[in-house]
Formats: sequence, structure tokens, C-alpha cells
Amino acid sequence: MTDHPRNGTVAAPGSPFFALHTLGWRAFQDLCAAVLREVWAQSVHTFAYSNDGGRDGAFSGIWQQPPDPIGVQDLPDGPFVLQCKHTKKADTTLTPSDLDDEFAKAQALVDQGLCGSYVLLTNARVSGTSGASIRQRLIDVGVGYPLILDGQWICDTIASHQRLRTFVPRVYGLGDLSQILDDRAYTQAQALLGRLRDELADFVVTDAYRRAVQAVQEHGFVLLLGEPGVGKSVIAETLAITALDAWGCLTVKAPDAAGLVHHWNPHEPNQFFWIDDAFGSVRHERHLTDNWARHMREVMTAVRGGAKVVLTSRDYIYRDARRYLKESAYPLLHEQQIVVDAAQLSPEERQQILYNHIKLGDHPHEVRRSMNSIFARQPTQTPSTPKSPNAWADKRSRATSNSTAAESPTSWHVPAISSAIPTKDSNPTRRPRSP
Repeated sequence: MTDHPRNGTVAAPGSPFFALHTLGWRAFQDLCAAVLREVWAQSVHTFAYSNDGGRDGAFSGIWQQPPDPIGVQDLPDGPFVLQCKHTKKADTTLTPSDLDDEFAKAQALVDQGLCGSYVLLTNARVSGTSGASIRQRLIDVGVGYPLILDGQWICDTIASHQRLRTFVPRVYGLGDLSQILDDRAYTQAQALLGRLRDELADFVVTDAYRRAVQAVQEHGFVLLLGEPGVGKSVIAETLAITALDAWGCLTVKAPDAAGLVHHWNPHEPNQFFWIDDAFGSVRHERHLTDNWARHMREVMTAVRGGAKVVLTSRDYIYRDARRYLKESAYPLLHEQQIVVDAAQLSPEERQQILYNHIKLGDHPHEVRRSMNSIFARQPTQTPSTPKSPNAWADKRSRATSNSTAAESPTSWHVPAISSAIPTKDSNPTRRPRSP
């Protein structure tokens, strides 16, 4: 078995650093939500960006002591609010004046019985003096337990919690991967990121991605089906990065079943095989399907031995191929199919994908402004359920909130979506891609 860092360790010395200021305010909020679920196992509600009773970019719930209380050992059970504060400026220090509006909002939440504890997560630095002043002002408005966690705490938590990275895969492109991977894994990850970096920048964690993660972690196999251009290959590539991180997998992009069997090493269980267009790229290619039929026993033996296998196929091609594959003899082929269907995207996922493509594209300023009404329509409340922090072994039902979007036009707030979308001149090199 290949040696690789145990989950939760940092390979490189020194404090880990991730360029969180480049995330954008909504992606940072998504990261905060993932900390709540994946690290602290809390059940929360996400409040919208308008008509929210003063909880912009905030989460509320009933705090219950988590299995791994990293950073929150003293937080008492009961109602709590988590406030996200993102700045797009690197090396910024948070001051009490940056939170003047939030203190009044916190008092209103206290009066409603929603805020016994108040957790502030920010990507900025927080000095000892500023932290003490902020805590005192929160206590003065009635908060029973204020807690402030700064950007370095978030970076440390990203580095030490692999499952957090799985559900916010954009962080793989934000820092030095030697902080979390050994030399061999680092080399492979750099090669993968060379192709994947642009896709990760606007990647939206959809339900199809979450189900694919679950299939790989629980069964070692997933077949991604869908129409051309819906994101099957991007999901497969992202799974390759997370498998490299989670298990230290040797990643092999095999051309077909024979190539998979050829590279399979029974003495190296940590292998990740990824085969695009497994049964034909444009039409069904019978020789590829026959190849899978001949080698399926060895493929499933590799999976039972610990290998991870991800196949992609256009849905109409697989419909032609399946009659030759003896699905009944290999249940995983049928049971672990994930359909990547653009028609099944939730309204929020569609909005986030569109937002990201406009943000990273080179559309004229007039086009960006014409999209304001779409981005201004936000859901009033989105429930999200808690996730176990136990990496890759927990088989309970999981659901994650997801969003990635544009940066704030100011240091701290996003009062208007129209201002948040950069103009053409601010990013002239990026081109929009189909979701």
C-alpha cells in the first residue's frame, strides 16, 4: 500500500494558507455552511440575503455539542447564530467598526430568543485587542456567548478536515497542496489541477456530485450518465482530486476496461480509475462494450479489493450498451448509476451556475446588468441537515447547501448583486463555458 498522510494531517511544515479572499462572498458562505455540517455536525437554517431579519449571510439553529468540538469546546447548547464576514482584500484585519451594523442585528436576534451564542467566522485577521472589543460589544447587546474565529483558524480547519475539502472542492485551487498531500500525491494533484483549475473556479456542488461522492465512498463504483455537456467529466475529475486527498489514491485515467485491468495492482488497493465515454464517445461502440463484458469480473474484483472506479457515458449510448453487459450479474452497474441531468437541477443550482459563468466570463457590462433581476430573486429560507464529521465511513443520509458566486464590491457587504458582478475590464481573459 502506498504511504500517504493520514486524514487530518498536514504534510508541509508551517501554518497552512488558503487564499480565501479570492473565494467571493457566496462561496465563503458555502464554506462556512460546510464547517457547520462537516466539522461540527450541526443542523441549521440558511437565511436569505434580503427580508431576513438582519441575518445577512448567516445561519441559525439549536447548538448541540459535536463529536469533534474543534474551536467550540465551550459553546453551550441552545439557540445560536453563525455570521459570515468575508473580505476580498488580502491581509485585512477586522475591526469593531466593520461590524457596527451587525451589533444592532445581534441585539434584535437576542430579543427574539434566537441568539444565545453568536459565532463570527471571517477570512480576515482578528487582533487580540479587536477580538476583545468585538466580544464585549456582543455581550453588551445581550449575547450570552460570543465566539470569533478568524481566517487562520479556517485555513487550519481546511487542512485538517479532508471531508470539508470534499464538499467545498474549490479550496484545492486556493493553496499550496503540499500542505495537505505527500510528494507523490502532490505531483498527481498538480497535474490534475492543471486541467481542472478553471472548472473548479466555477464548480457548483450539485445533488449529482453529492450522490456520486456517496457512491464512491460507500461502494467504490459509480457510473455517471447524462447528455453531452452536462458536467459528467468535471464531476469525475473532481472525484479524482478528492479521492487522491481522501485515500492517497494513485489516479489512472484508463482508455477502456482492458486498460483498467492492465493498470490494476492487487497489492495497491488505493487506486482510482476514471474512464470517460466508457462505451463510445459519440455513438455506441460495440467493441468497447464487449471489452467491458469480458473484463467486468476483474473490474468488480478490483472494486471489492479497494479500488475506486468512475465511468462516464452519454445516456443514449449506455441504453444501447446495457443489453450486452449482463447488469443482473453485476448489481453495481445498475444500483450505482448517477444521472447528471441539467433538467433536474434545483433553481438555486441553476442560478449559481449562471452566476458563476457570468462572473468569470467576458460578457459586456450591459449584459451583466440585465441579469440583475434573476440574481436578486433569492429563496427566503433553505434548510440544511447535519453531516457526520466521520470521513467516508458514515452511511447516514446527507444533504449539503451549495453556492459559489461573485465577490463583494466592497470589503464586507454585498448590498446589490449588480455591483458584485465584475465588469468586462476586470477579468478580460476568462470565457464562459456551458454548465
